[in-house]
Amino acid sequence: MDLNKLRIIAKSIVAIPEHYQLVMEDSIPIGAEKERCFIWEDPENDDNKIEVTLDLQTGQLVRLDIDAVKENGVGYVCEADEARKVADSFLLKQNPNHASYKWVHIEKGRNNYYITYQEEVGGLPLSHTGCEVTVNDKRNIIKYDLNENLSGAPNRPSWPPSIIAMDTIRSRIIDGIRMQLTIAALHSSLYEIEEMGNEYRLVYEPISEFRVIDAVTGKDLFGFEHYIMPPSHPIASNGTGQHWGQTSQTNESEQTVTIDLDDRKVLALEKQLGIHPEQYVQVKSKDDGERIHILYKRKEKEEAEELEQDALSVDAYMKRKWGNQLKNLDSTCMIQIEKSTGRLVGFNCFDRTKEGKPILSRQQCWQKAELFLYQVFPDYFSYLQLEEDQIEPDEEPRLREFFYLPVFIGGIPVNHERIMISVSTVTGEICAYMGVSYEMIRKLAQHNFQPVISAEAAFERYVDHMKIQLKWFIYYDEESPVYKLVYEPSASKGDLTDDRGDYQQRLRYIDACSGELIWDKKMSLL
Repeated sequence: MDLNKLRIIAKSIVAIPEHYQLVMEDSIPIGAEKERCFIWEDPENDDNKIEVTLDLQTGQLVRLDIDAVKENGVGYVCEADEARKVADSFLLKQNPNHASYKWVHIEKGRNNYYITYQEEVGGLPLSHTGCEVTVNDKRNIIKYDLNENLSGAPNRPSWPPSIIAMDTIRSRIIDGIRMQLTIAALHSSLYEIEEMGNEYRLVYEPISEFRVIDAVTGKDLFGFEHYIMPPSHPIASNGTGQHWGQTSQTNESEQTVTIDLDDRKVLALEKQLGIHPEQYVQVKSKDDGERIHILYKRKEKEEAEELEQDALSVDAYMKRKWGNQLKNLDSTCMIQIEKSTGRLVGFNCFDRTKEGKPILSRQQCWQKAELFLYQVFPDYFSYLQLEEDQIEPDEEPRLREFFYLPVFIGGIPVNHERIMISVSTVTGEICAYMGVSYEMIRKLAQHNFQPVISAEAAFERYVDHMKIQLKWFIYYDEESPVYKLVYEPSASKGDLTDDRGDYQQRLRYIDACSGELIWDKKMSLL
């Protein structure tokens, strides 16, 4: 569609205040689609913004986002039926498919109503159809998101002639669940526990509660391995021999940053990481109380001249809006040091992913990674395991190899805590290191985690709350996406919420000592 015509359509969507200025107008590729995005801002307060995104081919509204500083005082408080009428009227003008949206859900937030429209088949909403509309307490549309893919949408399904009984599927799923001991970080802001801040507890976690079961065939669409973390195994403490031979004469205190984070220690760490002063310049340092963050750039990049850009382009807008943040993201190297222990907990060197022919095998890259790990985490073999390779035999060689090492305390995994190391297959250099808090590991190592209740007892408490729901699911096969009617399980509190198809709160863990049920905390919408 002609760009001038698109601009006229964008201005007609909502009333744009006269003093607002157009600060961005550009086309944005989204997969196979392209969209045209327009942003107007208040020159006196750039927190006041109107963003309109149109489909580049049809001119149809795809997104609307209106940000405005909330005025003082109590505004008009509308009711749900009023908000629905406002949203319906908006769709009548802006969405040609609105008549097909038979399934509607309204949720009340603190100041807004969130209204979801979708098509339905058999009384169940179809994912990836319809839209979401947000109406504020003054009956104004402040947000709109079209969920439909305007090109390549899957064909609408029909209800199958027969499906497997829900009780049959529930029994199969329960038969496949096992309870795994894990050490989990529990915070009262996320879970329904007493207000006691952040703490680590020994809990049982269901593996795997989440499944996607075809309601017609009874088969899992993905297979059990799809839902669980890859298996891992301990790392031998003597390494490869060659590594320890290379480093055995080096004092550990010279390899690991100490708590005394003076300039000499930082310089030693920079040398160890290959951040040499003749190549890099430090551009920013920040202390957030727990970690020290340092950013570097290659000198030639720091001194390079900036290219002129279209004033209304995406790049120019983002530079004006978030120039400093983008500059930090574009930094060549970043490191993070934990203050309490002096350990390196983060490293990323963006210019080490070099194009070229991979010359190192995955095993050779692991040798590089293990040597680096020994230097920054000498006692790693006491707390880390190595995830087994998930590389297909016929997979093409990659420019980087990634290694993941979950944390274990006394043979028990620590939930969501793992280290990542990335190695260039072209140069053998360490490209990135995502560590974990060594202070956390030291504290957990002082505990003697021992379960009081059995896995069988935890299992019985868990399955009492297991429910199954039917839903439409988009399955991406080799040819094109198709809708499938599936069963999905969830251990939840209460029944379905307002026929939306989502359970209110999930049962996440069973306390391995007290048997307490640990639920997600229900989040309220703003």
